[in-house]
Amino acid sequence: MIKLSIKERREQFLFFIGIFLFTAILLSFGLFHDYGDGRMVSKQDLADKLSQNAEFEETVRDQRATVDTTYKQIIKFDPGVQAVFLENDIKNSLSSIKSNYERRASDLRYKTFLQASQLYNDLFYDRRELKGNNNDMEGLNNSLKDCKLSTNQLKQTMGNQK
Repeated sequence: MIKLSIKERREQFLFFIGIFLFTAILLSFGLFHDYGDGRMVSKQDLADKLSQNAEFEETVRDQRATVDTTYKQIIKFDPGVQAVFLENDIKNSLSSIKSNYERRASDLRYKTFLQASQLYNDLFYDRRELKGNNNDMEGLNNSLKDCKLSTNQLKQTMGNQK
């Protein structure tokens, strides 16, 4: 450890006091400085913001039924049924949900409609894929059972021929 003389310690103490005062003044200026009317919100701006909030809440209230209905349609959808109109109804509902975002894409709150649309779209295609995979598995299991049955029959016929 370095030994400092009394004069050097006094200079170091004054230096730290100066740094502390400079930092305190700088922070005080940043916190308490009046930037003018830039932070003031006018009545018109407040009214516009409140009307935008009310419009968003109304849109959410209107689209809640569409979102719920779309979810129920996706859950009940059976790809094995040859009903193109059901698939088109789901796609149209997804487009309807997404169109709310496209109307007001600049407002980040409306991005929830886009995300809901993408989520349900993924759910729809995943359920179709899952149903197809389950059908394929059932078909393969049936083929396996047929193979086992025919193998057993072949073993029996070969055992009878000996």
